Amino acid sequence: MAAIKLDGPYRLLVDDVQSATSASSCGVWALGSLRADGLFAVSFVGASYVHPARDLCEWIGTAPHFKWRAVADREIAFLQLCGLFHTFHPSGNFYHPERPKGTLLRCPHCDATHWSPAKGARHR
Repeated sequence: MAAIKLDGPYRLLVDDVQSATSASSCGVWALGSLRADGLFAVSFVGASYVHPARDLCEWIGTAPHFKWRAVADREIAFLQLCGLFHTFHPSGNFYHPERPKGTLLRCPHCDATHWSPAKGARHR
């Protein structure tokens, strides 16, 4: 899978979230902070399959900034979220991201023996 390019960083504030996610129905994000050297330090990755602005606003106060990418559908969002999770191993994600409800999607990065279709998540 190619590297996932996220837009931003944006401040994790209501106005900035709403501006960045306007008219989007699915997307992925990374929460974090800007380091002194200008790099973005990822602390958490997430996705929204229905209401990105609402879902992302729930994280206000947990990090100063976020990066974002709108995607076409929840399958792409989940696959990109898995890619972000496995690339950054963020300290705020204690478990592998869950697949969207009602789907049988599987993480392309996980060993099939560690994936539990019934649970949809695994501990890292």
